[in-house]
Amino acid sequence: MQAKKFGTILCIAAAVGAVTGAHNPALSKQLTYVVDDPKKRDLVSFTSDAPIELIVGKTSGIKGTIKVDETMDLSKPFTAVFDVDLASIDTGIALRNEHMRDNFLETKKFPKATFTVKNQPGLSAILKDRQKTTIKATGDFSLHGVTVKKNVSVDLTFYKSCKDTQEKFERCDLIQIKSTFNVPFNDHKINRPQVVFQKLADTVIVTISATAMRDLSKPQ
Repeated sequence: MQAKKFGTILCIAAAVGAVTGAHNPALSKQLTYVVDDPKKRDLVSFTSDAPIELIVGKTSGIKGTIKVDETMDLSKPFTAVFDVDLASIDTGIALRNEHMRDNFLETKKFPKATFTVKNQPGLSAILKDRQKTTIKATGDFSLHGVTVKKNVSVDLTFYKSCKDTQEKFERCDLIQIKSTFNVPFNDHKINRPQVVFQKLADTVIVTISATAMRDLSKPQ
């Protein structure tokens, strides 16, 4: 009799555990989205609007990974990491590009700029199909060997259906990312050689436009 009662208790406990586990955020499934367009359509640009000259540098050398809950609820655990290849920045003048890499950004020592974001308390947003969602993303921005905290406004547009993307991308399930923010050179201990960069502003405006595609190659 006692054995039967004990077995009943075990069954009830297992059922309760299954139900609570299904709603446990730690056990929820995450989806992975990757920024790495082989056609180089992603774009990172920086604009230096100095009194003497306007300089714009561009690169498609951005890669990234976003991991988000399958419900696309950003209040649940998520991470995002983006790397920009600084040596690939093109300002339109070959000699200026060389000085930018060697004397300014020192890309041989510091080849990448990296922005790492983790979910933060108070962030409440759910990505819905074909709707733009603007969030404040707080993360670590690393440039020239120095990492600082940045609070950046980011526009995210999730496309589950193909209607708005089929002409540009072969498949659906993607997140479009757009953001603009300032980068003061003093924050990253970047010295401006006066002879070469006297036309460069102390702060540049960085703009990112990229698309993260659902990674179907790995088990989710």
